Amino acid sequence: MRAAGADRMRRTAWCWTSGRHTLAFVADLFDVIADPTRRELLRALLERTEAHEGAGEASVGQLVSELGLSQPTVSKHLKTLREFQVVTVREQGQHRYYRLEPASLEPLAEWLGAFLRPAAATAEPMSDGVAEVARLAPAHPLTPRARGAAVRIGSTAASVVGRLRR
Repeated sequence: MRAAGADRMRRTAWCWTSGRHTLAFVADLFDVIADPTRRELLRALLERTEAHEGAGEASVGQLVSELGLSQPTVSKHLKTLREFQVVTVREQGQHRYYRLEPASLEPLAEWLGAFLRPAAATAEPMSDGVAEVARLAPAHPLTPRARGAAVRIGSTAASVVGRLRR
């Protein structure tokens, strides 16, 4: 993962449709969510979001106490999540309040959806969540170069999914 990932996100276009993200950005986003500490931060923010009907925020201090991590560790990982716009921050005095931005994860859903779309067309039943990811997938086929990159990213995605299930 490169620190310039957020800059790359703003400069580039997805290879399938305009206005989307590059495969390299999707790979970087997988790297961002692959870290166990960042996944715990995202889980904590998601729980607050669900409990507060979409407006859930948490301060760095609240996250430190909830997760039992040091303040520098939490701040470092929140900075990475912020660079990729996975979370947003609101400053109030000396406090920073973080909120999950689920829409920032749509490139992952689109990428995964491209692989799920063929399965959605079969008679095999799919869960509602998987069907929704498949629905979000771009309809355009991959170029051979993009397909090769997608396969490499797929192996990374498989390891991420394995880590998420732990």
